[in-house]
Amino acid sequence: MSNSHEQPHTHEDNEDPDGWSTWGIGIGSTFLVIATVAISTGIYYQAETSEGLTKHVNIRYEQRNMVMAAQAAVLEESARWVSKENPAAAGTIDRLVIPIDQAMDIVAGNN
Repeated sequence: MSNSHEQPHTHEDNEDPDGWSTWGIGIGSTFLVIATVAISTGIYYQAETSEGLTKHVNIRYEQRNMVMAAQAAVLEESARWVSKENPAAAGTIDRLVIPIDQAMDIVAGNN
């Protein structure tokens, strides 16, 4: 005795799905994907903006200001005053000068 392994098929098994439900699922899935991408993009750019503000705007300039003040003090110590006659104004012009190679060494941090 052998039994047939084929199961009887009903008429509903061979029918195509309803067209409106296919369209509904497709459109709903599209909106879900677009909303997910938009929300993810918003979260990313919010984090990027807050990180940028933290890194670029809220920097403490104490060390930079200390280095600039030290460089200015060294420049003022090594500078000298030079007076020149100004024929147009009938007087003298006083200038604070420093040799360029010495100024470059100070700014570069070699002194």
